[in-house]
Amino acid sequence: MPVLGYSVSLRVIGSVMAAAILVIARRYLRKRRANPAGLPLPPGPPRLPLVGTLGINIGAPWLTYAEWGKTFGDLIYLEILGMRLLVINSDAIAKELLDKRAATYSDRPQVPMVTLMGWEFNVGFYNYNDHWRKHRRAMHNVLKPDSIRSYRHLQTAKVHVLLRNLLCAPERMEAHLRTFTASTIMIVLYGYEIAPQGDRFAEIADTASEMLTNSFFPGAALVNALPFLRHLPSWFPGAGFKRYANICRAMTREMRDAPYDFVKKNSADGTGQHCIVQEMIENGEEVDVIKSVAGTSYAAAVETSSSAMSAFMMAMVLFPEVQAKAQAELDCVTGGERLPTWEDRESLVYIEALYREVLRWCQVTPLGVPHLTKEDDVYDGYFIPKDTFVFTNIWAMTHDPRVYPEPMRFMPERFLTQDGKALTDDTAQQQFGYGRRICVGKFLAEAAIWITIVNVLACFKLAKAKDEKGKDIDFEPEWTPGVIIHPKEYPFHVAPRSPHAAELVQMTEG
Repeated sequence: MPVLGYSVSLRVIGSVMAAAILVIARRYLRKRRANPAGLPLPPGPPRLPLVGTLGINIGAPWLTYAEWGKTFGDLIYLEILGMRLLVINSDAIAKELLDKRAATYSDRPQVPMVTLMGWEFNVGFYNYNDHWRKHRRAMHNVLKPDSIRSYRHLQTAKVHVLLRNLLCAPERMEAHLRTFTASTIMIVLYGYEIAPQGDRFAEIADTASEMLTNSFFPGAALVNALPFLRHLPSWFPGAGFKRYANICRAMTREMRDAPYDFVKKNSADGTGQHCIVQEMIENGEEVDVIKSVAGTSYAAAVETSSSAMSAFMMAMVLFPEVQAKAQAELDCVTGGERLPTWEDRESLVYIEALYREVLRWCQVTPLGVPHLTKEDDVYDGYFIPKDTFVFTNIWAMTHDPRVYPEPMRFMPERFLTQDGKALTDDTAQQQFGYGRRICVGKFLAEAAIWITIVNVLACFKLAKAKDEKGKDIDFEPEWTPGVIIHPKEYPFHVAPRSPHAAELVQMTEG
């Protein structure tokens, strides 16, 4: 019997492999024929039959695409297991296609792992249709600039907690940043105070978000290229992705539902506080819309904001001259006698440029979230087929030496005029996306990042760690792989700028 079972398994595996090859072959042949205009596809590296394009750095594909751009230009066409991919390395082309031709380029690819993992509620993954418009409208209503100003006091209070945590345990800086972003978005969205450690809501959301980023892009999971594999039983050889997805699905359900139930209960008890979910309930939004909007906002905000803040910290360690210049500007505005506030923003011109440089220097989402073409299109004499994944290589755009000389150098002066005024054309906004898919939560995110930057600079000095001989420990910045990247661990030292700065931190409410 074992032998028979083994032979049956081999036959089943063989059948699955044959079916996979057939699916890829059909897709490959169909795509080769689907060019009625007879125009060439955009240039790109050689493609092998069935398999497609090889030689991509899976951990950091944006680097591969940027390098290929030197040979093939700012518009690159690839195929991976029969899937069409278009990579845009140019801000101008991205604006032409994704902004001006938004009706064609605003759809999203439906990735099987997203549904299997329970992330289909994420508004950012919806198809471009009326269902998306309804959710998008609800998000805009509660996340527009006028609306989020009412939550500034909550963001300030959470920044003060961050300052106190850095003062007490500076070696845990990265953990403090993540706690800060999670606690800020939870209080703003749900009126919920997370526990300093081991909070259930925060843990499940963080784990589910991390699992998603590891499984989203083409090549991350075979089922993304061969959707029929989702019908395999979880015990089947090679179907480990289903077991992985099932674990995540349970967490995403809880992540979406439990915080909403918390708000509803507090509202019924009369103990709730003003928050976005409560505001949406009072506005009469549908329950499904509220849960999806809130869950999407949390997942997007925690990962991206914590990454940007970590990049700021690392930049200050690596570029002390920038830190000193920013702190000198702060001292001129506050006199060193108080913590900076929202009202100081217009006066802090150099720090505004520093904030923009943080966004440019570290691209939180180097390839953005892919768009999908709804129809065939033609651009610059090239044929762009329907159902093509479109990636904006934001990293390449913001590290193009033709636009930003010495791109790996952290230099806020890029965003200042010669007479020291802020540039009116903000070229650091690419990471928030393009067209009708631009990030609705950008105003909430940039507020959190800015208020963190000015308060950390006001109170602390960040520097390289020293070895046993008292010499600086040098390092090169490195980033984790994934849809959303974070700085890898590096040696650092954080301390109050002065005894008075430490007193300012201790005087914050808490």
